[in-house]
Amino acid sequence: MSGISNLLNIGNNSIRANQVGINVTGNNIANVNTEGYVRQTVRFQESTPFDYNPGQIGTGAYAHEVYRNFDRYLENNYLTQNGFSSMWNEQSVIMQTVQTVFNEANTDGIHNQLTSFFQSWTELSTNSGSMAHRQDLISQTQNLSLLYQNAMQSLTDTKREMDEYINLAVTDINYIVDQLAEINEEIAKTYNPPVTNCNTLLDKRDSLVRELSNLVDISVQDNGPRDFKVYLKEGMPLLEDQRKYHLSTQGPFYENACKNFTGELHFEGQSGYEYTMEFVSPTEFKVSIDGGKTWVQDADGSTTFTVPPVGEKLDIGELKISFSGEGLAEGETPYFDVGDKFYIVPKDSVFWHEPTRDPINVSKNLDMASLGGKLGAYVEVRDKQIGKYQSQLDALAESIIWEVNRIHSQGSGLEGYTQTIGTTKVEDVSLPLGSDWHSYTYHDRLTEGNLNMYFYNKNTGEPFLSGSLNFNAYPAGPPENFDPQKHSLQDVAAAINRSYVDENGRQLITATVEGGMLQLTAADGVEFKMGSDTTGLWAALGVNTFFTGDSASTIAINPNLIDHPEHINSSSIDGQTEGNKGDGTIAQQIGNLAEAKVKISTVWETREDSILSYYSSLVGSVGSDTRNANFNAQYYKTLADEADTQVQAKAGVSLDEEMTMLIKFQHSYTAAAKLISTADQMFETLLGLKQ
Repeated sequence: MSGISNLLNIGNNSIRANQVGINVTGNNIANVNTEGYVRQTVRFQESTPFDYNPGQIGTGAYAHEVYRNFDRYLENNYLTQNGFSSMWNEQSVIMQTVQTVFNEANTDGIHNQLTSFFQSWTELSTNSGSMAHRQDLISQTQNLSLLYQNAMQSLTDTKREMDEYINLAVTDINYIVDQLAEINEEIAKTYNPPVTNCNTLLDKRDSLVRELSNLVDISVQDNGPRDFKVYLKEGMPLLEDQRKYHLSTQGPFYENACKNFTGELHFEGQSGYEYTMEFVSPTEFKVSIDGGKTWVQDADGSTTFTVPPVGEKLDIGELKISFSGEGLAEGETPYFDVGDKFYIVPKDSVFWHEPTRDPINVSKNLDMASLGGKLGAYVEVRDKQIGKYQSQLDALAESIIWEVNRIHSQGSGLEGYTQTIGTTKVEDVSLPLGSDWHSYTYHDRLTEGNLNMYFYNKNTGEPFLSGSLNFNAYPAGPPENFDPQKHSLQDVAAAINRSYVDENGRQLITATVEGGMLQLTAADGVEFKMGSDTTGLWAALGVNTFFTGDSASTIAINPNLIDHPEHINSSSIDGQTEGNKGDGTIAQQIGNLAEAKVKISTVWETREDSILSYYSSLVGSVGSDTRNANFNAQYYKTLADEADTQVQAKAGVSLDEEMTMLIKFQHSYTAAAKLISTADQMFETLLGLKQ
């Protein structure tokens, strides 16, 4: 009887076990299209046998547990490749949009417009008296300015979008980390194998981790359901079991790494680069934008900058630096210890937060490969790509403005001036115009030398007087040239006022400073023209210039020339103080700028290149960056797809395999039922023997 009873138990347990197998298989089939579902399998275990003569008798099997077919090694490999794939794919999409800003396949592109602009000057040089050619030049200049401004605005808009995307990515990362912490808490409460394996919660957790890998590069440490950690690739944890860490965006800001300086550093402007200031003497420092690998140079090629006195600002790259502090008087120079450093981050950065310590900048001096995911792509495009293109556009526009104005300011139009005012505002009119502490753009372009002016009878055109400015305040002394490290805007006005007096003692021109700008007013019946200038002073002050502005965003034709095309300078003044009709020397010199080598400076380099060649190299750089992003997007997508294929080979649901398992469990179930039926018949036979 005990043998028949054991047979019944074996059959009963087998039916139950195979019923579990059929249910699990059915669940797999039902979830074949469920994102993040991991195929489940029943683990059968042999029941404890009992001792019997002639040997142990088995008691069947039972369904011990339902487990996930999951391989952490394969999944971690996928997470790594997916982070790269997501990063490059996002960058590829953004860069294709950025590339349209520099689409030179369009005949209205900046390169073609630059060519037309310089060609208009060349044409004016042979038709200097033509108002039609002057109007055409005005139109070409307005088109060029508009293209520059639109290009810069498009890049600025894209950069602003990257800021928004960075904030959204950080918000999404924090939200996912919060969800993961909640799931870990629930798993810790309910995980009780083999009764409760929390397979559904584990699936949900791994799906969230995959979402997280789309946003930022992560690594996972999985030592079991109750010991699960997620880290940034830089090593900072985002999740340690149920403890969570958040990211945030902060900035701009700076860090003080000085031994004794307790004052404040101030900076104006924004940049995609992070500036490291390292002091090499108590009043001198070097600046790096790549963490100290290379050092920024000034206009003269020096890598050493002087600390500005309190109240003054120093231009370094895209920033203006100043200092203040308790006990430091206006005009006093702060002192530092050798080796002191400041770290300036003039942008929004990504920070990692831990409750017991200060936030850590996890995007500081990092390549996008370190941050990874979409977040890394947004930071990379904003700071490295767009920031670089904007700097190059600004540098090119600044050089065009300067080079054209430098030549134009030494020329003559069809008529002279009776009055004009410069377009450059000088904040401190008593400070030497070449001082490092000036904030106007072209102060570092000034050189020592002389500059000439010519005066005519307004009615007859006869010359009155000509000559160089004399900066010697004592008329009896020898003439003195302009020195940018000595003479201020006030000195320039004074030199003009005393340099041009006719034989009757009449001052032919009056120079005043109005709102920081130089204003020139001729005496009654007098008009004036500018001549040769070896200093660059007229161009720097915006006197007799063609362009206004100092960047791609502000480049524009001088409004006076729109109203008075006759003041567009095409001629030079000869030795007889005449601007000969038909002389197109100035216009031809400007036209030649298209291929002439000029100095073009960004924060990371100073190049001697032609304007057209430099812009072509910028367009080529954009195209190269786009192609690189496209290539890497395809490459890492292939690696991620292959890694996912390996994961799915183990974790994915195969309908063919599940159908095979279903048939197997069905047959086992039928056989178990037959076993019970056989045992029942045996039992009835035994009962029949008693009768």
